[in-house]
Amino acid sequence: MFRFPDPTPGARAVELFAMATVFGATVWFFFIQSPVLMKHLGREAFVPLQMRLTVVLFQSLEALLFAMVGAALLTNDKTSPAVLSACVALLGGLINKYAIVPLALQAGGRTLKDIKDKDHEGSTAGFASEGGGSKTKTLHRTVVLFVVIMLAGTVWHGLIMLN
Repeated sequence: MFRFPDPTPGARAVELFAMATVFGATVWFFFIQSPVLMKHLGREAFVPLQMRLTVVLFQSLEALLFAMVGAALLTNDKTSPAVLSACVALLGGLINKYAIVPLALQAGGRTLKDIKDKDHEGSTAGFASEGGGSKTKTLHRTVVLFVVIMLAGTVWHGLIMLN
C-alpha cells in the first residue's frame, strides 16, 4: 500500500528557512541597509528608493510568513505555541502590508517635494521615527510598531524551534 512520506523534515527545513529569512531580511532592511543608503544617498534620493524597496520587502515577507505558518501547521499541534508565534508574525506582516504600508507610502509620496534639498538633514534615527517628515510621523511609527510585532513573533518562533 502506498504511504506518503513524513512531511516533517522538509516542513521543518522550510519553517527554519522562512523564519531565518524573515528575521534576516527585516534586520538587513531596517538596521543595516537603510542607514547606509541614507548616509550615502541623502534623504532626497533615499526616500523614493526606500519606498519602492518597502513594497518589495513586504511582498517577500508575506510569502515567507505564509510558508512559516504552513510549515508550522504541518509540524506542530494546531494550537501549539509554535503555530501561535508564527501566526503573530504573519499577522504583524499582513497588517503592515495591506493596511499600514499603503497609507504610509501614499503619505510619503505627498511629502517628497517637502524633503527636496534636505539631502543630509536629520539622522537615521530621526527618519526611523518620523519617516519623510512630520506629516508621515504617525504612519511611519505604526509601520515600525507592526514590524516589531512581526519580529517578536519571528524571534519567539525561532526560540521555540531551538528548544
